[in-house]
Amino acid sequence: MKHRVSFYFVLYLVVLVELLAVIIERDTNEMELKERLKEYETIQDSVISLYRQPILLTVQKETDWLVNSRDSLHILISASNLQTPEEKAGVKYFVNVQGNENRVRYSVITDKTTGNGHFYFRTNIAGTFTFDAYCRVSRKLPKYLPDIVLEGIFKKIGSDFTVSSDTVDFKVNSKVQLQKFDRPGRG
Repeated sequence: MKHRVSFYFVLYLVVLVELLAVIIERDTNEMELKERLKEYETIQDSVISLYRQPILLTVQKETDWLVNSRDSLHILISASNLQTPEEKAGVKYFVNVQGNENRVRYSVITDKTTGNGHFYFRTNIAGTFTFDAYCRVSRKLPKYLPDIVLEGIFKKIGSDFTVSSDTVDFKVNSKVQLQKFDRPGRG
């Protein structure tokens, strides 16, 4: 006796196999999605920890300067932990002098490429001048990060945040030449 397999039974088996293939593919895609989301979360956390590092300023603690009517003193204020070109270009420096404010002129110019500050000082009197400096920057995330990473970061820390650096103190000891230099042997 021959057993005949029904056409509908074969069709049922084919549909069952296809359904099983779809379920396996769905599970595989779901696992890949979970892994990718976990990768994005790791990227978000590493970027957040990088941006939570404080901005640190470094400046020479004490400088001696001989007053000259033609030149001004230049001191570099170095900023570290600036991450993007937009941050480096947007740094704003604040410098305050302690005492003798009316007798000195000073300014800070930001190097838009490095984010460092160039402090220029000028006076015509002798003395010790103490300054304190800090900077403020609006943190900007890199533009190359995927949108999903940026959205996750914004959810965790907000979209706009401004940070200030530590405050550093430095001194300028200015001296005035009392008499013109005379070369020996000249009358």
